[in-house]
Amino acid sequence: MNTASTASPASPPDRPAPGDGPRRRPNPRRIEVLSIQTLSPRMVRITFTGPDMHAFGWNGPAGHLKLIVPADGSHEAALPEPDGPRSANMRTYTPRRFDAASAQLDIDFVLHDHGPAGRWATRARVGDQLVVMGPAPGYQIDPEAAWFLLAGDDTALPAIETILAELPAQVQAKVLVEVVDMKEARALSSAAKVEVQWLPRGDNPQRAGEALEAALRTVVLPTAGAGRVYVGCEAAAMRRVRSVLVNDRGIDRSTVVTRGYWKLGNANHPDRDFGDDAS
Repeated sequence: MNTASTASPASPPDRPAPGDGPRRRPNPRRIEVLSIQTLSPRMVRITFTGPDMHAFGWNGPAGHLKLIVPADGSHEAALPEPDGPRSANMRTYTPRRFDAASAQLDIDFVLHDHGPAGRWATRARVGDQLVVMGPAPGYQIDPEAAWFLLAGDDTALPAIETILAELPAQVQAKVLVEVVDMKEARALSSAAKVEVQWLPRGDNPQRAGEALEAALRTVVLPTAGAGRVYVGCEAAAMRRVRSVLVNDRGIDRSTVVTRGYWKLGNANHPDRDFGDDAS
């Protein structure tokens, strides 16, 4: 049995404390598409900038922000009203990189037609106007951990990459990424000792998480030193995976962070699905 350290990490910083009330809406910032880079057949990296971005702050790896994309047929998103309803075109994304000197923000998009952000990304052009709010704090890397297991589907790849970018050289990291096919595989950068496994699932969304779950049942984990686990994928699959890790693999639940990045059949799945009910 491979068991991670029983030391309990700090609570995820993006959870409100009991009694804090509803979350405050961050100040919206207007941003503009500066460039578009193809990363793989189904993923692009879009660089944004704007005069308000000099006040943007980087809150660590696997953070998240709110992004309002233009409506279908438009190239400019509407600014939200301070007390108005949530925009139907607002989605949650992980900031991939922020350069404070140039005020440039990178966000990676999976190309699909299941929601407004994916549809916009397929037709995005330089000069498009969007709205960003945030970011919220992300994942706290335990400096005492000897190894990390980072797993997810393609929607979690930006978060995984930001974690990898901050791991120290002496750390081991096993990375499992579920993608449509092997054309999505690409190099992932880190100073750590990284072993990456790409898991093709096919293009049937009903099978989301199956390849990831199967791989996590058998992945060989380091036995020396304290470990930490981060998982992000479809919400139902995330709960199955969490159960596998905690109940079947015997990994201490306090060392496992899970995120339901999306939910099959629900285009408006909340961004605060941590899967605590799964173990």
